[in-house]
Amino acid sequence: MGTKRETALAALKTLSTFLEPFLPIVNTHMVHFYTDQVFEKLSQDLQSDLMALSDTQIAELPNDYLNISKSKPSYIASNLLQLMEDIDEHNLDSLNVLDDLPSVWKEMDIKPLTSLIHFDKFMTVKKSHEVGALCDTIASFANYTDSKLIVDLGCGKGALASMLSLNHGLYVSGIDAAGFSAHAEEGRQSMLQKTFKSHVKKARLTEDEEAVDLSVRFRRSTLYLSNNFDIRPLIEECSQHFQQSFNQVGLVGLHTCGNLASTSVQLFVNSSESRFLCNVGCCYHLLDEFFDKSNSGLEQGFPLSSHLKSKSFFLGRNARMVSSQPLERYATRKQMQPDVLFYRSLLQVILEEKFPSTDSVEFQVGRLRKPVNNFRDYLQWATKKLKLSLELTDEEIEAYLTRYNGDKRRHLYAFFQLRLLLASLVEYVILLDRLVYLTEQEVVSNSFLVRIFSPVTSPRCYALLAFKKLKEKSI
Repeated sequence: MGTKRETALAALKTLSTFLEPFLPIVNTHMVHFYTDQVFEKLSQDLQSDLMALSDTQIAELPNDYLNISKSKPSYIASNLLQLMEDIDEHNLDSLNVLDDLPSVWKEMDIKPLTSLIHFDKFMTVKKSHEVGALCDTIASFANYTDSKLIVDLGCGKGALASMLSLNHGLYVSGIDAAGFSAHAEEGRQSMLQKTFKSHVKKARLTEDEEAVDLSVRFRRSTLYLSNNFDIRPLIEECSQHFQQSFNQVGLVGLHTCGNLASTSVQLFVNSSESRFLCNVGCCYHLLDEFFDKSNSGLEQGFPLSSHLKSKSFFLGRNARMVSSQPLERYATRKQMQPDVLFYRSLLQVILEEKFPSTDSVEFQVGRLRKPVNNFRDYLQWATKKLKLSLELTDEEIEAYLTRYNGDKRRHLYAFFQLRLLLASLVEYVILLDRLVYLTEQEVVSNSFLVRIFSPVTSPRCYALLAFKKLKEKSI
């Protein structure tokens, strides 16, 4: 039913078919890199090509991959180079499924709005970047669809909601599963209003600052959402709270975790009161998969599209976990992975050899809170945390290091970099699945996938945008 649907579906078919044979590699866990002989899962040719690289060249792989269409380094051998080119041909740009905001404005005939003030007094650099980019986009959609009420799913402390209200006069109903303090919320809103007003006055954006309504129209609720959540009582409560009449809403979410992103997409489709969707998902490892036999949850967040459901398509938790790794950040830093990655894999070898009767699932160490100087310090910290009695002599420790240093250590770092290139495709499958699902819905008129943030500043940088079919546009 249209070129966009056909393009999105063709891209999903192509990408999922390409990714499927690599899922056993992407689903590996670096903790078990040595105990499961993970490096041997690669073809002999690919192993040889990786080991032909120097340490510096291994560290450069993410950056080389991102520039592979422009430059093909001579030090990358043929098999590895071909794989990198194949992966590149299956990114969102190559599959022609990405739009940019200017093209969305043009196609939808939307007038883009601009905020009065962008300020970061209450936000980190990352959050300020995200809120700044998303705030004007949402406000433009709200103006286009005549949606005065915005429902912010997974609102957190309400940074996005506050900026929507202060900059654009929108009313926002924030929903979050976590509880909150009403007293602290009131204090935060009061401080935001004062700070925002001082910025407006200092910037001299208007001759009469008192005439500008600088109140935060933000109401926060603690709710657990499902895809069949009835949004009408929420709208009625907001109408009473704000003393305004609302008939339609925009559904938005900045980094909605796990199933909440999928729920947001389905809720948009199922709620006749919703007029537009703007959703940025994250935390793919928290998604429940429909075809995961170990999942007993009632709600599944993946897949949504008819195509992947017909294939009983399954990603796996480790694949979803690594899909969130920031490829562009690694490319920018051009560094080898920290020693702790090697230490943890080597620790697993020692634990399984010294405690063969213990289930390896019980060896969950967690993350270091502060760096260690060497493997001995790491071993001491880890065994203490695991409450294990393990005494190794200096000679035994040195024997383990000798056994796994050198090429075996380089195997681990090279494999990590290679898996990083493949892992980004897992995120693309999840996003395309949601996009295709939207194109399948008769009530949806337009849907877009847009890179809305800088991938270095905010690795989960893609937004799903969608609009309902309207009999007539409100003016």
